[in-house]
Amino acid sequence: MIRIIGLGSPFGDDRVGWHVIELLQGRLDAQVDLVTLDRPGAAMINWMAGVQRLVIIDALASGQPPGHIARLTAADLDSQTGGTSSHQLDLAQTFELACALDCLPDQVEIYGIEIDTLQSAELSRPVMDAAATLARRLAGSFSTAANEPQAAVDSIGV
Repeated sequence: MIRIIGLGSPFGDDRVGWHVIELLQGRLDAQVDLVTLDRPGAAMINWMAGVQRLVIIDALASGQPPGHIARLTAADLDSQTGGTSSHQLDLAQTFELACALDCLPDQVEIYGIEIDTLQSAELSRPVMDAAATLARRLAGSFSTAANEPQAAVDSIGV
């Protein structure tokens, strides 16, 4: 099974992961499960069970121009980890726990879209455009070879 998880919240550019999922609905076959979650964490591990290929889409604040799309690795996540909380795990910690529990899918792809603002209820234009670009690329990659890994793209400029 293939699962695409969009992370986010209803606030401004942080909802970009959810927006990509909305754009993908109806464009992929039944083998691809689309999920929106409000945060990574231990509960997210349940969504990894039985999955061969996992794609995560989330907002990113790395200093790149708004709308920049980056394909991240677990090492990238480790370098961006912020403070920890006893109530929630960040994405890097979630992957570490999944690995320790031997439930991390064989293929994991992580895409971050550089955000502009969290102040508005709407997505900013550069982030909205990047979400559409990523959704088109994902839809194309899953329609050409649903179960084969795609060539890695380190960074996709918009």
